[in-house]
Amino acid sequence: MKKEYLLNVDEKGRIVIPKEVREEFNITEKVKLVVEDDKIELLPYVKKSYRGLFKASLNSKDVDEVLKEALEERSKKWLRDILM
Repeated sequence: MKKEYLLNVDEKGRIVIPKEVREEFNITEKVKLVVEDDKIELLPYVKKSYRGLFKASLNSKDVDEVLKEALEERSKKWLRDILM
């Protein structure tokens, strides 16, 4: 479904993304701006590094095990957020 919004641009070039759009795409801190020909796209920012994404204690655990646990934790949170 296509939705259109009329957004104001302030004197510093900032716009406010409507709350319903931020919530739908889980936009919290950053977005990616893509300019192609005569189009401007705002895309959710996907972090490319795992560093700092999850809290984990690396005492004696294997890195793969820590990543697996962190991804499972993140997936559970994501599902809770969707189902609420």
